[in-house]
Amino acid sequence: MNWNDLKVFMAIAEAGSLAGAARTLGQNHSTVFRRLNALESTVRTRLFDRLPTGYALTPVGERMLELARRAGDAIQTIDRELAGRDLQPTGTVRLTTAPNLARTIVPAALKALRRSHPGIRVEVAVGDSDYDLSRREADLALRATTRPPEHLVGRKVMSLDWWISGRRRSAVVGEDDLAKADFIGAEQALMRLDAFQWLEKQHGDRIVARANDLSTMAALAKAGVGLALLPSDQRESGLKQLYRVQGLSGELWLLTHPDLRQVRRIRAVWDAIVEAIGVD
Repeated sequence: MNWNDLKVFMAIAEAGSLAGAARTLGQNHSTVFRRLNALESTVRTRLFDRLPTGYALTPVGERMLELARRAGDAIQTIDRELAGRDLQPTGTVRLTTAPNLARTIVPAALKALRRSHPGIRVEVAVGDSDYDLSRREADLALRATTRPPEHLVGRKVMSLDWWISGRRRSAVVGEDDLAKADFIGAEQALMRLDAFQWLEKQHGDRIVARANDLSTMAALAKAGVGLALLPSDQRESGLKQLYRVQGLSGELWLLTHPDLRQVRRIRAVWDAIVEAIGVD
C-alpha cells in the first residue's frame, strides 16, 4: 500500500471533497482522483460514497481512516525522533509566523544566523493559520497566543498590549468616539484570540471589513476604511495608536516540539530569534 495514497485518502476524508483535498495537498484534482481510485483498487472496496453534497466515508472507510491516522502518527514520531538525533548545525528549518512578525523580527534574526551558521537554510511559512508542529508542517512557530498548546515546549518572548489604531492624522479618540467609529474585524482564523472576541462583542455591529492577518488590517486602517485593533508590536508609518484597550493583553511565544528542541540547527534558529527580539 502506497503511503502517499493514504495521505490523499485522509485529505479527502477531512475535506469531504476531491477539490478540498486537492487544495490541502497542493495537487490537481485529477491526481487526487487517480490516487483514490488506485487505493480503492488495492483494498478492493469502496472507501467513500459519492454523494451530491460530497464524499462520505463508508463503514470500511471510517475504519481505514482510524488506522491510517495511527500509521501517520507513528511515521511522524519516527521522523521527529530521528530528527532529534541530528546534532549538526546544518540543514533546513521551517519557521511559521504571522506576516507582521515576518517583516519586523525574522529578517534581523536570519541576517545574524547567516553569519553564525551559514549551513542552515530557513523556510519561512507566513500566515496566521496554525501549522501542526507534531506533523512537522513546521519546526518552529513564532505565535501570538496566551494559551500555547500543552504538547509543545516554548518560551514567552514578548508581552503585548492591544490598541485601537487608525490613520496618523486621526484625532485622538476616547470611548465615546469608539461608539460611532467603523472597525476592521477578524476572519475566523484570528477569532481564537481574545482580543478579536472582545472586538466582536463590543463593536461587532460596526465592522465594515474583515481580514485574516494583522498586516492587512493595518493597511485598511491606514487607508481610512475603519479603525483596527492591533497589538503593540504592530507599528507602521502612517498608522497611529489611538486608544489602549484596558484589560486586553497578549503574549508572543516561540514554540517547538519536545522531540526537536535539542536539534542543533533548530536551536540555532531559536537562539537567533530570541536575540533579535532582545529577550534577556
